Amino acid sequence: KVGGVNCRNAFVSFKDRKSVELAKELDYDSDAYTWVLSEPPDIEMVRWQELRLDDNYTETASEVIGYACVFGLYAGFVPICLAITNIANSIHMPGFLDALWASLAPTMGLTIFLSFLPTVLLLVIDNCYTLRSSSRAQEMLLRWYFWFQVIFVLLVTAVGNDFLDFCKEVAQTPLSFPHLLADQLPKATHFYMNWVVVQWSTHALNLLRYINLSKFLGFRTIYTEEEAKKKAEPEDQDYYGFGSRSARWCINLLVGIVFGTLNPTIPLLEAINFLISRVIYGYLIVAAETKKADLGGNFWVMNLRHVLAGTILYCILMTGVFLDRAPTMVPAAVSITCLIFIVRCYFHFNNHFRWEALPFVEMMYKDKDMIAAAAEDPQESYEQPEMRHARSIAANANSPKRSG
Repeated sequence: KVGGVNCRNAFVSFKDRKSVELAKELDYDSDAYTWVLSEPPDIEMVRWQELRLDDNYTETASEVIGYACVFGLYAGFVPICLAITNIANSIHMPGFLDALWASLAPTMGLTIFLSFLPTVLLLVIDNCYTLRSSSRAQEMLLRWYFWFQVIFVLLVTAVGNDFLDFCKEVAQTPLSFPHLLADQLPKATHFYMNWVVVQWSTHALNLLRYINLSKFLGFRTIYTEEEAKKKAEPEDQDYYGFGSRSARWCINLLVGIVFGTLNPTIPLLEAINFLISRVIYGYLIVAAETKKADLGGNFWVMNLRHVLAGTILYCILMTGVFLDRAPTMVPAAVSITCLIFIVRCYFHFNNHFRWEALPFVEMMYKDKDMIAAAAEDPQESYEQPEMRHARSIAANANSPKRSG
């Protein structure tokens, strides 16, 4: 540490894009982790305090604790959901409302409980992982929240009452997994029809922005209307951020894919769901909500990867259905060949595309255009706010004072 003030993280500026790509591809040491280069996040997303952390052992211990917390969430989620469902089923409404309550209450309980889950997951991520930017935290939230919903939304009927017993059964007899899905999931198609309809109401609630409205009304009693408006923004990034929203929308799509053959009504309900989403979020994201920083396509690529994983689950389900119900092995054989193909497509998508940056040959021809575009839209320099504030104080102290 030269001067005793430097840390292991830094931002390096280059004059042109070609130098950036060359620097990222060079090997600086025999140990791959001595020098690690990556694209910087948006300056508003940088977590400056985490850039100062240097203890690798402390980070590793915190990450282990984080994984343990997530596993605890997996193990404890089913009993909580069952308790919510039992409470909903024990309540009876008068007249025709009882049938409506019995069909929607269990799915409403699951939806409400899942809406609090991103806050818990992001709390684990913020306290146990050093990601150095809020965008990376949202990316990890997308990954964890998606797989959580795969198990406890798509596979909730197959998981049953005990997640650990489900894992043990699949580990002991992996080939029974398609039969387990084929035995349990077709029975739950009406549950997913109700679940999709409940999602329509959540979109309508999001359109109201009731959380921000409540903040505004509360702050308006203390501050001016303009100050109250500023303090009411932005919206909660736990639930309304890129990670949480992407995971929910991806699960909505996969419900239509996985159960579309078993119940053709579900894709029609999903089409209505995405039409509502297009109208509501097309307004919210563009005209109402605070602009969110992106990572340059990471969320889009991860969502595509999740959709491919969902199609693998669909092929496994249909293979089990054909094995159990078809009079011959021909439909199951066709489904197995489709499963092999989609698995190959999944690994091909993960390993064969260089989407993080343009090819170097294309970069050479477009470098001048990129420099011109950057000059037209200059970005703020990567400087810690405390340093900027200290420099401003020093400049004011050294400025000449006028004598009266």
